Amino acid sequence: MEPRVHRIGVIADTHVPSALRCLPDPLAAALAGVDRIVHAGDLVSLSILDELNAIAPTTAVVGNCDPPEVARRLPARTTVEIAGRRVGIQHGHQSHFLQNQYVAYGYGAPEFDLFYQAMATQLPDADVIVFGHFHAPMVRKWHGILFVNPGSVAPPHARPTFAVLEIGERLIARVNLLA
Repeated sequence: MEPRVHRIGVIADTHVPSALRCLPDPLAAALAGVDRIVHAGDLVSLSILDELNAIAPTTAVVGNCDPPEVARRLPARTTVEIAGRRVGIQHGHQSHFLQNQYVAYGYGAPEFDLFYQAMATQLPDADVIVFGHFHAPMVRKWHGILFVNPGSVAPPHARPTFAVLEIGERLIARVNLLA
């Protein structure tokens, strides 16, 4: 018998209602059937949690654009265990001093190691680190940790994206365009 694969919907930067009136209908359809949803911050409205929880149990963190009422309800970072794997979740914004060291470079640049190191330090023992903030999707293994940025559901950056993380014998993450 093959071990069960847990499917996790990964989203970030929904910015509802500041950039979008509501979550796009194709997102709900794309997330149908996942075991859990992880939101890496910048919800902007807590009502998003109700919509997402109607699809699957949802874990979310606060982002730098979230208002005080969201910040009071959500942690800055958290770690959840799924199928024996630890998934760390944090929006990804760092101090301006640190961010200025790498923000002008791409995910693969040596300067970006500062970001990966900061996140790994802030989320110790994570097998996977989910983040948002940059509105640019990526999946990258760094020092044995799988980093996943699902991109942004909200405009104006490129096309809306989300990711699906599969947790089983292996960790697999794929970024998907929202139709």
